[in-house]
Amino acid sequence: MKIIKHTASELIIQTQNIFDFWFYSCLFMTCGLISLAFHYHAATLICQRLQQKQGSCQIVRSNLLGSNIQEIQLDSLRGAKVQSCGYKSRVVLLTSVGDVPFTPNSTNWGNKEAAASDINFFVKNAKRRLLRLSQDDRWLGWTGGIFLLAGVAALLLGNNETYSFDGTLNTLTVKQRGLLVRKVIQHSLCEIYGVEVDRTKDREHDIWYEVRLLVSGGSRISLPHTMNPYEQAKIAKAINNYLHARSHY
Repeated sequence: MKIIKHTASELIIQTQNIFDFWFYSCLFMTCGLISLAFHYHAATLICQRLQQKQGSCQIVRSNLLGSNIQEIQLDSLRGAKVQSCGYKSRVVLLTSVGDVPFTPNSTNWGNKEAAASDINFFVKNAKRRLLRLSQDDRWLGWTGGIFLLAGVAALLLGNNETYSFDGTLNTLTVKQRGLLVRKVIQHSLCEIYGVEVDRTKDREHDIWYEVRLLVSGGSRISLPHTMNPYEQAKIAKAINNYLHARSHY
């Protein structure tokens, strides 16, 4: 929350800018779409040998949006190895024109060493006519889908609130704005006599702080809670000073 305006007659507090959750929403959706569109989550290698060195191999890579096929001539295939980069690794095919990735860099793509061993065995044994290997890690696609859904949810459910204390009109106006929410609530400033900061603890033992306006009759008007005690103390102090100064007019 932040103070937008503070004068003798007016105090405006905003919980968040509407563009804040638009930014995070677009960021999540972009990450999700990139993962779905460019990361392949299943790969199949099919090699067929017609004669000793005649034949071809196909690598079929698939993601949630489609698949693509890459062909390699059998006489150019030299074998396979596991290539490591940090904590990630992948299986690459060794060919006469360079290395060709079979699986993407990943921490969890089954037994890569066994896949490379099977490919090497096929290359060295001319009696084997067919090799078929599949690697499947579709949960990576689910990760992209989760990011996409999180971005859409943030866009639909995100909203900001503005609390406008107007001494001239003697009103507190609460405006809620979002794609699914449009609401305006008014209260009389005469009924608000104080402010407090409430401290609560959730099930994970995290501490949350909430600014509450004290209303005649024992009710409360609660502003959104945060885990920042200094921010809430600053907001509570500004409201208290505004109400105190107004009472002396």
